[in-house]
Amino acid sequence: MALAMYKTPSNCLAWLSSSSWKCVVAGALSSLAWGPFYIWWVLIFTWGALITKLYASKTLNEALTIGWMWSFGWHMTSVFWIGESLWVDPLRFAWFWPVCVAGIPGIFACYIGVMSGLLWWGKRHFWPSPQAFGLIWCVLYSGTEYLKGVLFTGFPWNLTAYIWSQTLCIAQSASFLSSYGLGLVTLTLLSWPARSFLACSTHRSWWQGTGYMTLGLAFLTSWCLVRLHRLPVRFHSQGAFRLVQPNFSQREKHDAKRISINWNILCKLSGEKTFFPITHIIWPETSVPFSLSFDHLESIPLLAWTHKYPSHLIAGALLHTEEESFNSIIQVTPEGTRKILYHKQHLVPFGEYLPFRAYLTRIFPLWILQVLTPGTRNMKESKKETSIIQALGTPPCIMKICYEIIFPISTSCPKAQWILNLTNDGWFGYTPGPFQHLASAQFRAIETGLPVLRAANTGISAVFDGMGRTLVTLPLQKRGYIDTLLPLPTPSYCVWHGYIYTGMLILMTFFVGGYSLWRKR
Repeated sequence: MALAMYKTPSNCLAWLSSSSWKCVVAGALSSLAWGPFYIWWVLIFTWGALITKLYASKTLNEALTIGWMWSFGWHMTSVFWIGESLWVDPLRFAWFWPVCVAGIPGIFACYIGVMSGLLWWGKRHFWPSPQAFGLIWCVLYSGTEYLKGVLFTGFPWNLTAYIWSQTLCIAQSASFLSSYGLGLVTLTLLSWPARSFLACSTHRSWWQGTGYMTLGLAFLTSWCLVRLHRLPVRFHSQGAFRLVQPNFSQREKHDAKRISINWNILCKLSGEKTFFPITHIIWPETSVPFSLSFDHLESIPLLAWTHKYPSHLIAGALLHTEEESFNSIIQVTPEGTRKILYHKQHLVPFGEYLPFRAYLTRIFPLWILQVLTPGTRNMKESKKETSIIQALGTPPCIMKICYEIIFPISTSCPKAQWILNLTNDGWFGYTPGPFQHLASAQFRAIETGLPVLRAANTGISAVFDGMGRTLVTLPLQKRGYIDTLLPLPTPSYCVWHGYIYTGMLILMTFFVGGYSLWRKR
């Protein structure tokens, strides 16, 4: 009998849905659809397991439990790499690892848990038919994904659209639909076999759903291939960039004895021979290996003549005042001008600041707060919401430091010509985290039509053109540099993304409502 359960894909769905704990397994397997694996078709079965189990649930508590357990399994295997940062200083933080890798997924799982309860309630009152239930699941799941990306400072990590990071002939549709819109389309298409099976519960209906899914993916692919063919890669005629990846471990970065060693490595990589004049050398996030104050930027040595061509330096640095610290990007020109370009605007909660620190210090001892967020003071966000930065010698650009690149850019920036992303993924070792972070940067290029130049301390440095095409990368945990010209931007529909996504949600919701009313007649 056990073997017979595996004869058809529909039986696989039924087996995965046979008991609640298996939803954790299904959720965990879902993480294979994202980087670095990109086995996207696994979601046909794991989403199918979730949909069929939720539809069969008898009580609200059962639905809440199923949704939460599925989501917990997915988040636990998707973001476990966050706990890797605790091993940089294991004597202080390793004991907190179980809380990190289980507690964070448990909190995020509440989003899908609440959604599942709402879905079950709606089934009793508004969408009892399997077809309507399956479609509204797509709408609610997509809406929940959006809310997770904006509520409580937001965490839009591993959006559904990112499963297509290595399938550019589908990912390209995010240029028109946005990442959230492509995610909604993906949910609708990949859940089609499960929705068909849910409606008819037959082997034949499952394969019919697969056929419709295939036709939908083929249509997306055709549109994207035409767009990719019509817009080849083009470059600015002047200016060239060197992206430096020094590959310092976190222990090396924070070792005071290595300040001069780290500086010399950065200078050596910056000064290697090149086949064309380098106008700008770009160092990653917090790459300047010594403390800087706002009043003493002149302490940064000039790098203008590290090779025979004079170059600007654009680098990540921590800047301090007596009471504040900023994660910043600075510029040093060949003439010796030192300029602050950008302060990070969207900080990482519990990484760069402790929420409600003033209140928590009255309740908890200092050693507990030090575990949650090392240091005795928060980093400061820039209060100036700057969207376009004019670095000397370059076209106007949008600057994003590390975590900021994961947030979809929903506003049009007509003057911007490119995006600069400085990051440091050295906290997370050789885990899925750096690969998933890279996918976010790629989708910012696709959404905005702006090329992305990404310099990582150790992570994955890369250059994407405005279509999201990967022009060159430097692998994880490898020391080196990338020399590149600046790609030209491509046409963008970014200004319409919010309207398009909202319209898709409304249309699908009205369709489900109309279909449900028709069924009642």
